[in-house]
Amino acid sequence: MADPIILGTSMAASAAGGIISGIGQADSANAQASAYRYKSGVALLNKQINEQNANWASQAGDIQAEESGLKSRQEIGETKVVQAASGFDVNSGTNEKIREDQTTVAAFNQNVIRWDAAKTAYGYETKAVMDTAESNLDQMSATGVEKAGQIEMIGSFINAAGSVGGKWMQAKGLGLA
Repeated sequence: MADPIILGTSMAASAAGGIISGIGQADSANAQASAYRYKSGVALLNKQINEQNANWASQAGDIQAEESGLKSRQEIGETKVVQAASGFDVNSGTNEKIREDQTTVAAFNQNVIRWDAAKTAYGYETKAVMDTAESNLDQMSATGVEKAGQIEMIGSFINAAGSVGGKWMQAKGLGLA
């Protein structure tokens, strides 16, 4: 015949084990959710950094293009001085065409500098968008993990209750309850 003390102890142990397991699953889920929220925060910081880098890249491109334009205008001016010193008409013919070509090349170079800067800025902007998406996914993961932890906790409690109930029915069948 089964000992009532052992059966009672077994029922208490099943109940306690289920409660502890449920609390442990909830705590584990909360820890995972905290990790996801931390990752989300890091992703948002990366987004801010990438947005700032995009702004800096655009500004740097504008400054470089401006410097290139200034240098080109100085070279065009020097060309005109050399042409004038030769004694030829600087406002017509080949001399004028040379300076027009220099102006065209200078404008092209400035556009290439701006385009390169815009491409770099676009890369940073794209990273910022990806960082935002990563942050959103991490937030969703945190919420999902928390819900799963709550469900697992409730499942552990129900399991423990079922185990205790089974042991109770076993005790009742043996005439101990």
